[in-house]
Amino acid sequence: MDLRQLRYFLVVANQQHFGRAASVLHVAQPALTRQVQLLEEELGVQLFVRHARGATPTQEALFFQERVSFLLRYAEQMKQDMIALQRNPRGPVTVGLSPGLALLLAVPLTRAVHRRLPDVRLRIVEGFAPVLHTMVLQGGVDLAVLNGPVQVSNLVTFPLLTEDLCLIARADDKRVRGPGVQLEQLAGLPLVMTGLAKSGVRLELEAAAGRAGIDLNPVVEVETIEVAKRLVCEGIGATVHFAATVKEDVEAGRLVAHPIAGLHLRRILARAADRPPSRATEELIGIIRTVVEDAVDAGQWPNATLN
Repeated sequence: MDLRQLRYFLVVANQQHFGRAASVLHVAQPALTRQVQLLEEELGVQLFVRHARGATPTQEALFFQERVSFLLRYAEQMKQDMIALQRNPRGPVTVGLSPGLALLLAVPLTRAVHRRLPDVRLRIVEGFAPVLHTMVLQGGVDLAVLNGPVQVSNLVTFPLLTEDLCLIARADDKRVRGPGVQLEQLAGLPLVMTGLAKSGVRLELEAAAGRAGIDLNPVVEVETIEVAKRLVCEGIGATVHFAATVKEDVEAGRLVAHPIAGLHLRRILARAADRPPSRATEELIGIIRTVVEDAVDAGQWPNATLN
């Protein structure tokens, strides 16, 4: 098993057709077929089901594909790292962010990377904390911003910030009174539940309500704050999230965001401990922390404190 065979396999898996894959790779189809057959023999599994329309990856191939993608990306990064010893950091770096965090960080982070690391190709992947945690460990992303509580075994972590969770509602909603909100005020209030159960904002809110013996009244569940915000603006209910995602709406007088006493979300930056980071990844850690610090210091990230 060598890198050439793995590249051949990955192209066939993506194209799901030996003829198209051979064209992409600029190799003869019999040679490509033979290399895949050798790989199948070495692994002891069938990787593709051949049929008239092409070649469908087997379950074993799908399992193998994820690991091959990481290995080839890591091999390319090793080459870039050796080149980078004589030059500025270069190559791809993938960062995992929650959907809400991506709204805030995507633009300033991209600008900062383009300015400070012009040879680095940034990729931003959106997902919720459990998925991002798995992706960090499996090599799907180089870095991720995670929120607690997080199992930090096999991770190298860096403190980032702590945010107050806020009750977000229409400015004319008489049921919501601020500026400070006690958890008891959420009892019976129609809520647009945002995010994933047992993760992030939902975990903090539901756990705190459970400890206090408060019955929440979820009227609809959505994943992203963008969808939740639309429902709140339509008067469906209030939601709980962090204030920075609705800063423009608060300033425009459409929404209010009142901190809920005792509810906080702690964020950390994490990478896998069992793989050495590239120079580009190391540089990006510092850039992310600087971008966040600048946003907090400039008041663009309300109800947040640096860790």
